Amino acid sequence: MMQWSFGRFGVWAALLLALFNTGCSTEVELNAPYEERTLAFCLLDPGAEEQWVRVNRTWLGEGNNLEIATVRDSSEYGPGEVTVVVEKFHPDDIAFDAPLDAYTAMDTVLQDKDDNGIFFGPEYRAYHFVTPDGLEVYVGNSDDLYHYRMTVSFADGRAPLTALTTLIGSSPGNISNPPSGIPGFNLNFASGAGGQVTYPNINFKWSSTPGAKRYEAAIQVHFTERIWADAAHTQLVSETERTVRWDLGEETADDAEGGEEIKLPTNGEAFYQFLSSRLEANPLITRELGDWNDNIDRVRAFDFVLSIANEELDTYLAVNAPVTGIIQERPVYTNVAGGLGLLASRTQQSVDGLGISKPSVQELVEGPYTAPLQFCLPPETEGDVAEYACP
Repeated sequence: MMQWSFGRFGVWAALLLALFNTGCSTEVELNAPYEERTLAFCLLDPGAEEQWVRVNRTWLGEGNNLEIATVRDSSEYGPGEVTVVVEKFHPDDIAFDAPLDAYTAMDTVLQDKDDNGIFFGPEYRAYHFVTPDGLEVYVGNSDDLYHYRMTVSFADGRAPLTALTTLIGSSPGNISNPPSGIPGFNLNFASGAGGQVTYPNINFKWSSTPGAKRYEAAIQVHFTERIWADAAHTQLVSETERTVRWDLGEETADDAEGGEEIKLPTNGEAFYQFLSSRLEANPLITRELGDWNDNIDRVRAFDFVLSIANEELDTYLAVNAPVTGIIQERPVYTNVAGGLGLLASRTQQSVDGLGISKPSVQELVEGPYTAPLQFCLPPETEGDVAEYACP
């Protein structure tokens, strides 16, 4: 035992002696050698008339990097330094050597950066190309999907970045509830009256589209908000057209092949709870729901909206979702070869101009959650809901 202790002391003594013989240094190299990496992000929307690409770069410099971030060329490439091209390929072209179409993005400086954060702003550089007829998704009458490849080339001759994706087809007919073929179809959030109110489940339904993987559903509620100077509502201060978005949740298809029926049940009570938590209850504020349509004799006040992501975007969102477990580390997901970022597809489907049933209006106007919000229907409202019209 004594022999082991002495031996251990001898090892430490030798290490200390070596340390003193070689001297000490207080200089620590905090920064690794500078290495630039390119980040490219593009979400192609087959129904959009313009497509946008962001290309930025990372940096590591000596000194205060928060100060360096405010310098434009720390994170942005200058005019002519990069070229962005998006090409369309037939799914049988596995070598991707015969593009069927090509779009070269234009270098554009935008001024609408709301929050600069630590980076240069409010200007920022982006790249875009116009697609007045949208982007083709399917090959002929089949469900085969065209492939789209993004290439980012550099004027200094370095190796380009590439990424590949397929698109999502936009087809409102995929939404079966609420139905798109019934103008002003009524949403039924509440049933009964006189203290016997129940809140039924609304089963929103749709079938998945080829190329689509994740669906986020929402209801957009349209109303006119008026602020008054007096409690009798005789002196109008302001009038604003408003839309609030009620997020219903998300569903994921089993695969991206399409044709899968997806259901999202939502209880009607949640609608009133949402409005109660989102809007201010103030005796000087009234709200006129939607607008009256004489052709269908209904109030049109709601849109059912599906925001849809393809498989690449679904994976990116899943990887970057908030961490709730013990392990806080997360992998980095990119489908950009030679750099970082994402080329994916998103689109949106909707059924617009939905109405509301009479019991649902009564609960909105008189119910415990939303009565303080002072909702009413447009003054020209007729029929069995006329009693809830604004004065």
